[in-house]
Amino acid sequence: FLQIVSSGPDTDWSAIFLGYFSLITSARKRLWITTPYFVPDGSILMALKTAALNGVDVRLLLPSKPDHFIVYWATRSNLDELLASGVRVFCYTGGFVHAKIVLADGVASVGTANMDIRSLEINFEVQSFIYDRAITARLEKDFLNDLGQSKELDLHRRRHRPLYERFLESTGRLFSSQL
Repeated sequence: FLQIVSSGPDTDWSAIFLGYFSLITSARKRLWITTPYFVPDGSILMALKTAALNGVDVRLLLPSKPDHFIVYWATRSNLDELLASGVRVFCYTGGFVHAKIVLADGVASVGTANMDIRSLEINFEVQSFIYDRAITARLEKDFLNDLGQSKELDLHRRRHRPLYERFLESTGRLFSSQL
């Protein structure tokens, strides 16, 4: 019912990355993600877009306010292409969301790993993969409660955002490989 996975620079396999990728690519109905830092590599980004284009209910819950300036803008630089593919993006307004949760068709992952390159390939992280439907249902309920304190982003409004925001996002993306 529970699998504990660790990864870091001293392992041959990026086990948490592989676990996340497997959850994303195997989702058929629902894929809900909460992460404070969202700076994925190209394969995770493509997997999320593909899932949404295949009709999976993909939702991404992010903080509405930054705690790390560059990471915040790097995160936001990925949002237009996700929204265009059908991913629903929400920004949590009830404080700083620091949870790292992936919910996919009755399976949950909770732990220390953000959805970013640093967490998935460089840092020492630990993540649990939970195969208990009752626990996953509780986490899904909590996710929906968090959405109640969130603002959903709209692609049309994002496309008309101020030039300075576009500049900050481009700058964040430029430095994202260093984050």
